[in-house]
Amino acid sequence: FIGENNRLDGEVLADSNGYCTVQVNGTQVQALSVNHNGVGGKTTLSLRPERVFIEPSEGQCPNMVQAAVEEVIYLGDHVRTRINVCGHEEFVVKTPNSAGHVHLNVGQNINVGWLPDDCRALDA
Repeated sequence: FIGENNRLDGEVLADSNGYCTVQVNGTQVQALSVNHNGVGGKTTLSLRPERVFIEPSEGQCPNMVQAAVEEVIYLGDHVRTRINVCGHEEFVVKTPNSAGHVHLNVGQNINVGWLPDDCRALDA
């Protein structure tokens, strides 16, 4: 994958119809089954920072987890926010720096979510 991506390590709990359920530090998430070692095996989930929703609405994202804001960096047209997701402190979210988008503060607790189609389960 070209460019920045988030990686979450977990264990495959189920695999069916091209999607798998992965347990990441006690949290279950859904991902595309791309290339993993099967049920019971370790996997690494890959998710691009711009595919993560901050404070998604009810039902918008099948994968929704709590997170803590660790760092906020303004980069002109977008904001790069480093958050702690499922014990992974280097998880990055990129959002446009414009009106109508959530602006975050260090120490803030938030919900983030993503679609299974945007998350890929790969060899650990």
